[in-house]
Amino acid sequence: MSGSSALSKTLSNLDQFRVVSRDLTRGTLTGGVFTAVAYALLVLLLIAELGAFLRTTYQTNIVMDPNEESLMQINFDILMHDLPCKFLKLRVWDKFGEERIEQGEQFHYIPVDSTGQNKGMAYTKEEISVLEQVDVQTDVTEAEKKALDSDWSSTSDNFKHSDFQAAVTFHDFTLVNFFAEWCVHCRKFSVVWNDAAGKISDKMKFTDANGQGTTVKMLKMNCVDFGDKCQQAGIPAFPTLRLYKRDGSFEVFQNKRTMDNVISFLTTSIRNSHLIVAKHHAMFNEGCQVQGTLRVPRVPGHFHLQAEAFGDVNVNPALTNVSHRVNHLSFGEKDAKKFAERSNIPAEMITHITPLDGKNFIVDRFHEAPQHYLKVVSTHVQGKSAVFYQMTHTDRVRRLRKENTTLAPQARFTYDFSPMSVVVKPKSKRWYEFLTSLFAILGGTYTIVELTSGAVDTVSTAVKDAMGKNN
Repeated sequence: MSGSSALSKTLSNLDQFRVVSRDLTRGTLTGGVFTAVAYALLVLLLIAELGAFLRTTYQTNIVMDPNEESLMQINFDILMHDLPCKFLKLRVWDKFGEERIEQGEQFHYIPVDSTGQNKGMAYTKEEISVLEQVDVQTDVTEAEKKALDSDWSSTSDNFKHSDFQAAVTFHDFTLVNFFAEWCVHCRKFSVVWNDAAGKISDKMKFTDANGQGTTVKMLKMNCVDFGDKCQQAGIPAFPTLRLYKRDGSFEVFQNKRTMDNVISFLTTSIRNSHLIVAKHHAMFNEGCQVQGTLRVPRVPGHFHLQAEAFGDVNVNPALTNVSHRVNHLSFGEKDAKKFAERSNIPAEMITHITPLDGKNFIVDRFHEAPQHYLKVVSTHVQGKSAVFYQMTHTDRVRRLRKENTTLAPQARFTYDFSPMSVVVKPKSKRWYEFLTSLFAILGGTYTIVELTSGAVDTVSTAVKDAMGKNN
């Protein structure tokens, strides 16, 4: 007993947290309010600090990629909306131009309906002509448009007059005056023509057989300077007036050359003209879903999907539609995304593993093809051996040049591998850091509230004493 009493006395003398007797203290309303506030703050901060302790954050570092593997696996599942499997070919090329598809590669073609319900239909010859002309019209630059709209009056008028057929089919209707400078009748008619051009060309409205409003472009063709063009057009006499339509056909004006007769001729001819209204549509009865894996060298390269001849049947390049939907595209192991999700990798990183999945890439015109550019970056989680690959994606629609319209468009996927690698390091608070932070928060909150309460009580007492003296 004496030993425990001595120990108790020693510990009592050591006490640095001595308790003030309640007889020497008093409770106040202000103190009670601040105590309630302190308890609420302590609970709130305790919950926040506990959540931070249980939450795992990630720190990323950029290092040189240590991967020394020579091959990379590409997983793909791509649906071609309007290209049958028998015409579809998959090819892979690396930066050195060598094809790298081996016989053992695992991929296959699955015939599917191009729309799911509707069947495709073939383009008519007239639709192809009209759509090609519309595509050409929307592709010209401002300088080219000025050249197409200008008169063929001279070979030295600063315009490059080279394609007469393009000029007369650039608009829905084009009225051309074929003349010769030495022709007396041409010189007499030039006054009427100039007045008519100022009143009619691109200004006066006409109505075609479909009830659609349209205008007429008026051009002059100098058959002295451009004799070869007039000879090819078969001009028998001067002046000759022809009304050209967008499809290249024309009607000849054969009346007295007055403004009223010209307007009457245009009104009648256009009113009896049925312009072909065409739009791009699915042509084939089926599409094709190509899926599988490829193992390619770890160097920049691309793989592409394009149409090729099947047996003794060739595909018209103008009609090749490589619109597609990417059901899946990833690099590395097929289940890399699931591994990343199980590892609680940040969501913004997971979305970069398969950024193209479920996206459609549609072209609306002939001789066009979607092109994809992928930058692939390996990503490692510290402490785990598995690797997954993030990628950035940009795309554009490539328009084949006029001189290359015999080439079939390609749906191309170009990839490049970054020499850098992202290392993801999980980061969380250690237990002693949690306790240190918790005690600091609790002590600091208690001290601040206690000081605030004391200050408010002192001010309140001073105000009351002052008011008592005044009374």
